[in-house]
Amino acid sequence: MEFGLCGVNLSLQPQLQTMKKPCWGLFFLILMVSCLDEPDCFQLKNNIIGITFRVIGTGQADSTLLKGIGTPPANIFRPSFSAILNYFENQVDLLLQGEKKDNYLSLGYTVKNQYVSEECGSRFVLSDLTVVDHDFDSVRIVNGKPAPVEGGTNVEIYRCPHADSITIDFSLLSVTSNGISIQNRSSKNISHGFTKVTDSVGNELFSGRAATLHLPVSLSKEQSTYIFTTAEGQDTLTVGYRLTTEHRYRPCGIQTFVDELRIINHTFDSLSFGLNKDEEQQRTLADPHQTNVRIYDCPQIQLNLLKVNFESSEGTSKNVLIKGVRADHFTGNLLAAPATVATLNLPVDLESDISTFYIEYEDKTDTLSVSYTRTPATLFSSCEPKLLIQELSLNKELPTATVISTARSLQYPPVTNVEIITD
Repeated sequence: MEFGLCGVNLSLQPQLQTMKKPCWGLFFLILMVSCLDEPDCFQLKNNIIGITFRVIGTGQADSTLLKGIGTPPANIFRPSFSAILNYFENQVDLLLQGEKKDNYLSLGYTVKNQYVSEECGSRFVLSDLTVVDHDFDSVRIVNGKPAPVEGGTNVEIYRCPHADSITIDFSLLSVTSNGISIQNRSSKNISHGFTKVTDSVGNELFSGRAATLHLPVSLSKEQSTYIFTTAEGQDTLTVGYRLTTEHRYRPCGIQTFVDELRIINHTFDSLSFGLNKDEEQQRTLADPHQTNVRIYDCPQIQLNLLKVNFESSEGTSKNVLIKGVRADHFTGNLLAAPATVATLNLPVDLESDISTFYIEYEDKTDTLSVSYTRTPATLFSSCEPKLLIQELSLNKELPTATVISTARSLQYPPVTNVEIITD
């Protein structure tokens, strides 16, 4: 829901109505209110009410866009707002301006005058907050006494749920390796750039970049197919579910609800059902949204990077101009252009137990040849196995190169495996 409030600067102020009271009475009331503005008397006021948006059924807070709030007016997503009541009235009429329609809420209340002290004078006590009229799905009073400060809830505004969208999160799996085993398996949300996301008949549902998608399901059949198109290609996901049509909530009429979600087929690396707060699979479409499906990309890592450091004869790191790096197992130059570096990450050959690299300097070329063993390792059950590169040794004599005795296995992230002394 998107709302703004009519009034001066779109602030949350009640509308003032013409008062037909004697002038001396008005003066007396204003005088008493001015007394309450003294710092010690400020907390005696109680003319602020809190209004919270919720969803029928779950009672959860709603994601509501309040339009024109603040100075200057801005659009802010909030689950609640505060309104100030007029001491000289017994009703406030709020008009909430929405993107597609306007809604109104009229609240009544009683005002009583109460003497406090000589310093504070009298105060107005507001109470008995009631709903006079509204055109929302449902409204209820949870606290009939306004407060002196913001932060509480007096009125809850409910809307009917629209649980007809599946929520999909995208994540990237990741691991580390000490060269002996795979460690620290984890995942993190990651956004994808979608050229478009369509349904089975070609209706475009989304385009752009997102880490979470809310996609409508078909309510005419118990199955929906989604096609995800990116710059890299296409993936598909087909889900099945049960449709139940019933009059579940009195203000909402007959609605269709979706549960018993299941995966029929997909072409992604991996996926699973999202979990709710009770660690149960979220196989019911909910409003507000809860993650139903988590789609995972397998780790984009290289476990075959041989890290080479260049050092001076004194053992300190040294920058070296490298014109090129070539090898028997890949074509062309590993470097896009000559570079001055202190470190190189060299990909060893995964199809062989030997890799030979040719490191080209300005005036010479070093031949670095290494031998190793290859051991298959499982990253995740749904991802292709990777090879761990272990038992590293120099295969060909290079007097200036040595293998670090504690780093004879290639790790991820890479650590120094070979040192080359250049003077």
